[in-house]
Amino acid sequence: MTDQTVPTSPSQPPAPDPRAAASAPARRLTDFVDRETLQKLQDGFAELCGAAVSIRDADGHRITRASCPNRFCGLILSDPPSDEKCRRSNAESAARAAQHGRPAKYVCHAGLTQYAASIEVNGQVLGTIVLGDRPERAFQRHDIDALAADLRLDADALWTAAHEIKPWSDAEMRAAISFLQLLANTLTGICYQAALLKQRIGELLVIEETARLLSSEIDLDTVLTNTVRTMAELMGVKACSLRLLDDAGQELTMKASYGLSRDYLKKGPILLTENANDRNILSGGIVRIRDMAADPNVHYPDAARREGLVSSLGVGLITGGRAIGTLHVYTAAPHDFTEEEARLFRAVASQAATAIEKSKLLQEQVVQLQTEHELKLAAEVQGRMLPRTFPQIPGLDIHALSIFSAQVGGDFYDFLEMPQGRTGFAIADTVGKSIPAAILMASVRSALKAQAQNIFKIKDVVGRVNRMLYEDSLPSEFVTLVYAVINSKTKRMAYCNAGHDPPMLLRSGEIIKLETGGPLLGVMPDAVFAQESLQLKPGDTLMFYTDGAIDALDYRGERYGRDRLRDSFIRHAAEPYSAEDLATQILWDLRRFAGFRIRTDDLTLMIIRVNAV
Repeated sequence: MTDQTVPTSPSQPPAPDPRAAASAPARRLTDFVDRETLQKLQDGFAELCGAAVSIRDADGHRITRASCPNRFCGLILSDPPSDEKCRRSNAESAARAAQHGRPAKYVCHAGLTQYAASIEVNGQVLGTIVLGDRPERAFQRHDIDALAADLRLDADALWTAAHEIKPWSDAEMRAAISFLQLLANTLTGICYQAALLKQRIGELLVIEETARLLSSEIDLDTVLTNTVRTMAELMGVKACSLRLLDDAGQELTMKASYGLSRDYLKKGPILLTENANDRNILSGGIVRIRDMAADPNVHYPDAARREGLVSSLGVGLITGGRAIGTLHVYTAAPHDFTEEEARLFRAVASQAATAIEKSKLLQEQVVQLQTEHELKLAAEVQGRMLPRTFPQIPGLDIHALSIFSAQVGGDFYDFLEMPQGRTGFAIADTVGKSIPAAILMASVRSALKAQAQNIFKIKDVVGRVNRMLYEDSLPSEFVTLVYAVINSKTKRMAYCNAGHDPPMLLRSGEIIKLETGGPLLGVMPDAVFAQESLQLKPGDTLMFYTDGAIDALDYRGERYGRDRLRDSFIRHAAEPYSAEDLATQILWDLRRFAGFRIRTDDLTLMIIRVNAV
């Protein structure tokens, strides 16, 4: 059977366009995703599909240990030439998958049907996901005998191992292909985000370094000189120049340069009436020149040639809507400046213009950069507060996710290990956003952990947290919380709802709202809270959520609401999804409703599925 491409499921979400990813020096899949994470993704995928899975690099070599390997393949691969045939087959299928943009199907030399899907970023294949090692029909003895003879293996052992492999059914193949494309898209998305993150970090470092230089307590000329030097070094170019408009607004005067000779700097005046490129720049445009010696708008092409300047990028120094000068970088070899480079360069030019025009505005810019830095640190701290793993309770499938509307947010969820086989579950929503909400969230989280270890009744735990919050917070600060405890042996759950949107318990197609509790936290110091206990049953599904899941708005300003959330929950819970996949499906429904509208509130979902007996 020849290799062929396989159509993918139209229902799966599209992967981000890898052509929009930033250029990155990384060339390997492991430059974007570590091996441990790849192994976990692969293992989970293999368990879902019930087939062997491996992730390979762009050359077909294994990056991970094979998941769900079978004994038949182990015998086959004991022959070194067979292992090399397998690698070449995977590499060829990966190339075919990359060419067609969908999984490629092939049958290996041992008669096993496999599928390969490529992982690509920015048009480059980083690796391949291989799924399969199962036949489409049961093996025949004469085929096994021939294969064993060719590989010099024991025919009886190979025949026994072959019978341990379950052939693909049509339904299994369709599902496997769909899952394969979904995982490939997921990994492509992860790599895409990693590439963007590397780019953004680089941009922030440049802007932060420029801001540091501009805020130094030294004279302006030294600040500008340090700025052009830093820009040239960080962008990897030959030279950089900074010019300011004279008082009459007619001539650009050199104020700082790096990598340019004195002869070049004396080449002549830059008059706006004679220079179309700089007029464009001062009007807010970005000018990219690939060959300065040949561009008709370059006023001194011979000087550029003698200086060894080939390509250039120029932006205006503009502040308060008024142009005050220009900033240029130059390369010694032909170079096509990207949109990302231009955006970074414009950001630095804005910083320089602010420093030159107004010291007061400079200080505001410095404060803003410091705030961004603090937000970044706060986001890192907050990210560490959210659990990285979920409780492993026999009979329960648990997953949670949290998406902040800003860098940091006020939602949180947590799991608490407790004595006697009990596990605590908490989800909360604090008032406000950004750093104040994050600080309040951290305070409540710490208080809950401290009280839960010493108090048995959950209503008393919530009451203690309420009093602490009332005493230590402002009148305008409050929190909604649901705190539940599940006995891992009996599957009995007790909970207390402190002013939070009621979690939904789906049982036999009906929704039970978990409303027992009391008021929100931090408002009334002597508030009394109640708790309720219920027995979880096989087939039950619980959904905890914050108001970001119901307050999302579409382009008409219509609210998503509890009814849509409930309907989405019921519809998807009827499918045999894992807790993670169920949460993902609900999230996709919400995103489809909101479209491109900017999210204004944090969103947290927690799903608990009670496995059927």
